[in-house]
Amino acid sequence: MPTTIGGKQVITTSSNHSFVGPPAVSNIPPMTPPKPDGVPAPFPYTGRSATGKGTSGKLKVGGGKAFVAGSHVSVDPPGNQPSQPAPIHDLVTMQVNAKIHVP
Repeated sequence: MPTTIGGKQVITTSSNHSFVGPPAVSNIPPMTPPKPDGVPAPFPYTGRSATGKGTSGKLKVGGGKAFVAGSHVSVDPPGNQPSQPAPIHDLVTMQVNAKIHVP
């Protein structure tokens, strides 16, 4: 049974929560004709609470470290990995498979 506070489940590294963000735009290598910076394409970013970092070292809930402001999770593969050969990756962050910040 999940632990709740105010009727909401607490996110911890053992709570098995999933995160799905809106598709982010990354450049992928073009087929033809060659374009040096690639072609924009959407990639969905997903993550799991089990990969949480920046969690509280002092507050544990249900055996897992609790998420606090500034916590983040790793992007699950493949993420925008197919954009890696292009010189410009994520059009906003310029990263490949970085992290998802949890508000």
